[in-house]
Amino acid sequence: MNKKFLYIVIPMLLVVLMGSTKVSAQSDNKGGVSEQHRNDVSKVVQELDKTAEKDKVIKDEVKTVAQEEKDVVAGVSDKMDKVEKRGGFKTFLIGSDYKNLGALRSELVTAQNRIDRLTKSLDRATSSTTQTELQTQITELGNIKTKAETFIKEQEGKFSLFGWLARMFQ
Repeated sequence: MNKKFLYIVIPMLLVVLMGSTKVSAQSDNKGGVSEQHRNDVSKVVQELDKTAEKDKVIKDEVKTVAQEEKDVVAGVSDKMDKVEKRGGFKTFLIGSDYKNLGALRSELVTAQNRIDRLTKSLDRATSSTTQTELQTQITELGNIKTKAETFIKEQEGKFSLFGWLARMFQ
């Protein structure tokens, strides 16, 4: 009887402890990945707007890309936040929030398309100073995209008991 009790209690304690460490890790992480993403993209958008004003040839394209980034950053950050704040117990049982992770993956493809458009604009820029500034912003957007990819891979790689089953239905 005591062994059966231990077989039930020990796994339950492990699950509870895993869930509580997740909560404490989130509270220690001031702002989290989603807030950092939002701040990084906002800085790049501001710099892109400044750079666009310096070159009339690429102004429209760069401003369009900056506006698109600005429009999607809130949605992306919200999805990241939902994935981040998923409870440890729920993640342990059924896995990560695959719906929002899929939406984030889709947004990464769109972000790469915007980076490609900026790269094409880079060749048309008239001033070397503008080219340098634009290249810096393209590199920064690439770094932000890489951080988002890392976040997605980390979340998808979390262990779960029934994650394979949850993936089948989503």
